[in-house]
Amino acid sequence: MLNTIPARSLQKSYKAIIEGVKTKKQAVVLTTNSKPQAAIIPLEDLDRLKSAKSTSSALEILKLAIEGRKELKSLPKDLRQQADKILYGRHD
Repeated sequence: MLNTIPARSLQKSYKAIIEGVKTKKQAVVLTTNSKPQAAIIPLEDLDRLKSAKSTSSALEILKLAIEGRKELKSLPKDLRQQADKILYGRHD
């Protein structure tokens, strides 16, 4: 179950809200006009989010590298050799 509170409550009870997030290890979603605006999350969740984001970014970079490599292989030999010189310092 997601704990949702009006952002105005944060101004009045920030210490209790933060303590609740820390002890219960549950996020609190802050709303304005009943619409979610932001969240307060436990530090452990933040660490997991950062790790997941880093992993996702690394996978995206690897995918781009694989796609780029496939495209380079389709180039004519002379252009492929020039690309190898530029990208990998290869001098065939």
